[in-house]
Amino acid sequence: MKGSDQLADVAAATRRAPRDRLPALLDVVQSISGLALVMFLGMHLLLDAAILIGPSAADAVARAFEGQYLFGTAHPWIVSLAALALLTLIVVHAVLALRKLPHSTREYVAFRHHLRGINHGDTRLWWWQVVTGMALFFLIAPHLYIVITQPETIGASASAHRVVAERAWVLYAILLPVVLLHAAAGTYRMVVKWGWPKLSRVRLRPWVWGIAGAYCVLGLAALVAYTILGLRLTE
Repeated sequence: MKGSDQLADVAAATRRAPRDRLPALLDVVQSISGLALVMFLGMHLLLDAAILIGPSAADAVARAFEGQYLFGTAHPWIVSLAALALLTLIVVHAVLALRKLPHSTREYVAFRHHLRGINHGDTRLWWWQVVTGMALFFLIAPHLYIVITQPETIGASASAHRVVAERAWVLYAILLPVVLLHAAAGTYRMVVKWGWPKLSRVRLRPWVWGIAGAYCVLGLAALVAYTILGLRLTE
């Protein structure tokens, strides 16, 4: 009976102990920010694909972002503000994600030993999410810098010139699969974490990777179209 009484006392003390809800709140904010970034990425790639219709379609999208159809004249500073807001959201998401990374060599070694020992697919996926997230720190920065400081150069001709003459195609060819891998891994893990009715992991994976693959093909097709236009402009 004494052991049972002690267990009861521990359970009662646990119920009375103040609960720290901050980690759970930060997880929610991290998931919301990640979802917002995934939605933006999908919209961004779809609008970039306007170049597949033609340069005029891509220019129409650019003028829409500059507010021309709303204010009557184009205001490139709107693009800069939107890019700054996106950068802020990325920083918030990254800072929240850093909480869960190994913070010392000992922690990293322990994690790698754990990863090799259990050979768990979702754990490897989390590691790839970490690796791609770190890579995005360096890949997204130059892209956003251009958009923030040169918002008037988002049209078809200016973008095509940047892709070819400034060799930005190298950056975009690397950035595209990395950001899609990160987004797909994050979306999969977010759905698994928070749950989705009647959707198992086995059924979820083909959907996530299929959509990511389709976006990758679409993005690469748009990059090829910009490259072809840039080569024509340099003739």
